[in-house]
Amino acid sequence: MLSHEPMQMALPVTLPDDETFASYFGGEDSLEVNHLKASFSELANSFQYTYLCGLGDSGKSHLLYATCIKAQERGLSNMLLSMREVINFGPMVLDGLEALDVLCIDDVHLVAGNDAWEKALFNFFNRFNEPGKMLVVTADLLPNMLNISLPDLESRLTWGTTFQIRSMSDDDKAQALVKRAHMRGLELSDECARFLLTRLSRDMRALLDVLDKLDHASMAAQRKLTIPFIKSTLKL
Repeated sequence: MLSHEPMQMALPVTLPDDETFASYFGGEDSLEVNHLKASFSELANSFQYTYLCGLGDSGKSHLLYATCIKAQERGLSNMLLSMREVINFGPMVLDGLEALDVLCIDDVHLVAGNDAWEKALFNFFNRFNEPGKMLVVTADLLPNMLNISLPDLESRLTWGTTFQIRSMSDDDKAQALVKRAHMRGLELSDECARFLLTRLSRDMRALLDVLDKLDHASMAAQRKLTIPFIKSTLKL
């Protein structure tokens, strides 16, 4: 049975620094990161709402994890709600979440056209809209392009600050892999990063999972990351 009591988000245990503002590819000085950091400072005075949109590997989900990590660091109750994972449970999963300080909702576009979910989200906005609360929502497109049936919900989705985040190119992904490796004390050359992109899925989450595997293998074998070592470890 699904519990409706708000619970603190379980963070990844194998990559504690994986989804932070510091590891965000756009950088800690990007407009969206600066805005989200500033939102924590304004919580006491107002309701903070941010809408992030972008296709594919744009990093918007990364920003949700980073927001929850920052909330935990500040002792704020928080949750990351993936619509992809909970939509089939029904809108009752929102019951009681107004007790949280910070809520991040990923892939809200998935509820477009679902009357029950649209009404539930609209009502939740109204319950959650008070000083001391932060809501961060992601979708693939701008609110007026989501084909939301309920005009009031479409209006609510436009209330806050909106950021359109471009998808990462292969060059961006290679640089991101090198940066993540460096943050973990692992040296990954540009050549090796590009090799991974040519041989594996270009999905950023999948690539980071591979980096985790290579990190463990490198430590166990006391070997540097080279293309021959990568080929041997990943059976390429």
